[in-house]
Amino acid sequence: MARARAVDRRLFLLLEIAARRLDREADARLRKAVGVSTAQAALLFLLARRGERRMSDIGDMLSLNPPAVTGLVSRMEALGLVVKTASRTDKRSAVVSLTEKGRALGDTADHILRDMNTDLEARLGEADSDALYRVLTRLATES
Repeated sequence: MARARAVDRRLFLLLEIAARRLDREADARLRKAVGVSTAQAALLFLLARRGERRMSDIGDMLSLNPPAVTGLVSRMEALGLVVKTASRTDKRSAVVSLTEKGRALGDTADHILRDMNTDLEARLGEADSDALYRVLTRLATES
């Protein structure tokens, strides 16, 4: 029997569907436990690991366009999770940093997503988890 070509297997569609399902599941768990979305959790993790960041850097690191970053930061600032201030080195640029509340919620969100990752690895098994990690890393880092 002939092997199906990648285009026939609709890899992009399957990847998109799987990503949406996992994102919805993660979003539901995060909202229930800490009241933040996956996008908000991503910003909390970024700021916790890398410190304060310019708005443009946030967009680059999270693959978001400028209006999406502005909306995300504004919603999180209203919740008291982040603070946006003028840059000390470039007054035209804004810098975003975590509040203590944001740091605490980020820590809890991190535990939730680590548990979800452990569950996913258990469902896939070690060999498939390793292969998926390699493939997704390559897709995410290739330019």
